Amino acid sequence: LVISAEAPAGKVTLDHIQKTKPPVVFDHKAHTTRAKDCQVCHHKNEKGKEQGCQTCHKEKAEGKVVALKDAYHTTCKDCHKKDASKKAPTKCNDCHKK
Repeated sequence: LVISAEAPAGKVTLDHIQKTKPPVVFDHKAHTTRAKDCQVCHHKNEKGKEQGCQTCHKEKAEGKVVALKDAYHTTCKDCHKKDASKKAPTKCNDCHKK
């Protein structure tokens, strides 16, 4: 069980790295009911607080840390591909909308 002092955000625009595609509008609140816990997507820092992906994952890979684009795509797309209802988007333009 993970208890957070902060309410989950609603819609968040992921606009940290796009170069050719538009940013992704991510409904964080909707995903909190789909993931079994926050650590499915988030790591914790040394103080035990969950943090945004861009905190550790940068535009370019540094050492053993996966680049931000790869972290987003792997985490999001792999989970979406496992969606039994087949409603989760898996194509680029399904998430990257103008």
